[in-house]
Amino acid sequence: MKDSKGREIDYLRLSVTDRCNLRCIYCMPEEGIPLVSHDDVLSVDETIQLTGIIIKAAGIRKVRITGGEPLVRKGLLDLLRGVSGHHPEELVLTTNGLLLSGMAPQLAGAGIKRVNISLDSLRDDRIRLISRRDISLEIIENAIASAFDAGFGPVKVNCVVMRNINDDEIAEFIKWSGETGVTVRFIEHMPSMLSDDTFVSRDEIIERASVLGKIVRQDDIGTAGIYTEEDTGLTFGIIAPFSDPMCSSCSRIRLSARGTLYTCLAAAEGVSLIELLRGDSCDETISKLVRETVMRKPDSHGGCVHAKMWRIGG
Repeated sequence: MKDSKGREIDYLRLSVTDRCNLRCIYCMPEEGIPLVSHDDVLSVDETIQLTGIIIKAAGIRKVRITGGEPLVRKGLLDLLRGVSGHHPEELVLTTNGLLLSGMAPQLAGAGIKRVNISLDSLRDDRIRLISRRDISLEIIENAIASAFDAGFGPVKVNCVVMRNINDDEIAEFIKWSGETGVTVRFIEHMPSMLSDDTFVSRDEIIERASVLGKIVRQDDIGTAGIYTEEDTGLTFGIIAPFSDPMCSSCSRIRLSARGTLYTCLAAAEGVSLIELLRGDSCDETISKLVRETVMRKPDSHGGCVHAKMWRIGG
């Protein structure tokens, strides 16, 4: 369906848990987040039912499974099979990759077509610093290999760029993407757990990539601007919510694991659907509220200041 600004809303980001097995410095407090009762989180069956209602009400074409870290969610494969049964054109997943190697074939069997993997450095010491966990590049490269083996393609790797933390690795990431066959996408850091000084703009990312040669912008794909190094043909993406806002063409809504519908990543408040679902409201009543909420989608994110990425999947 179209919202009040004429934007086609056809993309649902479905957070299946707000828990994570990492504590990334830009996303979660080191001590983690307050755990909520399982009774306050949508069950597998409730998630499947509510997703089906939203898909039908808004004309959703693409569903992305997010978290926290979605692969820690108990019953995830049953959840995926249920969501897949609503027949979205695309069912995709974003993960940190730690559990992917052991689950990739089952995820494919449950309906997942593509995966995005988060990786913010190619250096083990920095990976440990950023994630606050004892993990390595080898683990993520094994996850990437398992994704290709399972038929997921293209495999995208998302890198949040942070000043004086990993911004000197941009050219290295681009060369590594050519060696591994992944598509790397650099993401402007959105104000959250770190100071504003951490921000690295799109133009700075391009400047750092330019040590490889002349960088040429191609056609955009979704929220990412696509760039190519002219001589080698190496391609990368940049998601730049500040330097290059995509609000005017945003097609996304988000459903949190707690059953709250958000129309913007930066929204402080959403619309609770879990109460209607558990209050025995009929599907049409919930559908009506979904459509009304979509129509109220804001013009822009207004800066996404201190958005809780773990709450609604980034």
